[in-house]
Amino acid sequence: MKRCPAGRCLQVVGVAHGAVGAVLYRDVLADMARANPLGSVPDRGDRATAFWFLAAAPALWMGGRLLRSAEEHGDIPAQRAAGVVLTAVGLAGTAAVPKGGFPALAGLGGLLLRRSRRR
Repeated sequence: MKRCPAGRCLQVVGVAHGAVGAVLYRDVLADMARANPLGSVPDRGDRATAFWFLAAAPALWMGGRLLRSAEEHGDIPAQRAAGVVLTAVGLAGTAAVPKGGFPALAGLGGLLLRRSRRR
């Protein structure tokens, strides 16, 4: 069985994050779409929460794409750095938001660290 590259898995996490956010914040997003979208996100509140939740989705996807490139080119230092960052963010996020999806990041980070040490 062929293993899934961590970069592709991170891209899936990014797409899933966007889909979950679109469902969770559908009412807020509909309200924002009806209003003038320019300047419609305040510093705090439901709109800010929805915006920042959804802003993470393309960043996760792009990080996964860059990681895929590092994996394809055998760039072990880049993979190791990604593993450290994903593990740290995943663990900190899990401690702060236990019901969130942060364990997925910690798991991918750990997987990257384990794979990069084998090479």
